[in-house]
Amino acid sequence: MEIKETLFKEFTIPDHFHNTYCIGLLSQGIKESIVEGNYSIVHSNSVTIVNPYQVHSDQNLSKDATRFRMLYINKDVLNFFAKKNYGKIDRNILFTNNLITDSLVSEAILNLFNQMSNENLLGNKLFNLIELILEKYQETNKDFKYNASLSAISDSVEYARLNFADKIDIAKMAMDCKLSKYQFIRYFNKLTGLTPASYMIVCRVNYAKSLLVKGFPIGQLALEAGFYDHAHFCKFFKFYTGISPTEYKKDCNIIQAED
Repeated sequence: MEIKETLFKEFTIPDHFHNTYCIGLLSQGIKESIVEGNYSIVHSNSVTIVNPYQVHSDQNLSKDATRFRMLYINKDVLNFFAKKNYGKIDRNILFTNNLITDSLVSEAILNLFNQMSNENLLGNKLFNLIELILEKYQETNKDFKYNASLSAISDSVEYARLNFADKIDIAKMAMDCKLSKYQFIRYFNKLTGLTPASYMIVCRVNYAKSLLVKGFPIGQLALEAGFYDHAHFCKFFKFYTGISPTEYKKDCNIIQAED
């Protein structure tokens, strides 16, 4: 699980996704947020939750600096705490995308950040936060993107997700789905919210982020994540995160749930 705090003077982050649950507290400023086409204005002390692989974008609307406190929680960590709370694992946990203005949630996030130097208290604060959002903001019947009409290319999406570091022939993927290249791109976009090329780049950026927080040398990340070279990697990393790889590594902390 990644925890980071970032201060932006101005930013525009285009459509992208994460393979984790993203819980964000905007503690300073105003931003525009679009999650799967749903637009909202996020004010200070508001919380947003984005589920894994939901396409979203953000843009600063404030003349002053904007401060984020972000938690990126993978499914295994969330289920670890869900099992502690409910005694069972639900592999399909989804949360509301509605703006959360609940002071209990924002305070729980602030309390967690205030205990970053104390591992024992940090675990307790994280459990309190997850328990709270599971109880109040889980959506059990959420229709989450995939549907029968688009199932013909769902295998291609999974293939792209697992082989993002390789050079993939989109024309061949379209042929395998018995679609023209342009039909394939259109259906892929409808299914994921991104073109195949953008989808692959976002997968590479997400993978690079996971390597950064594990201490992987920045100079070796480009080829490992599937980019042409270091400059190509840095360009797209900043494009999709708003900060450089070095800044991201400096701002981010990682913790693990223990069995």
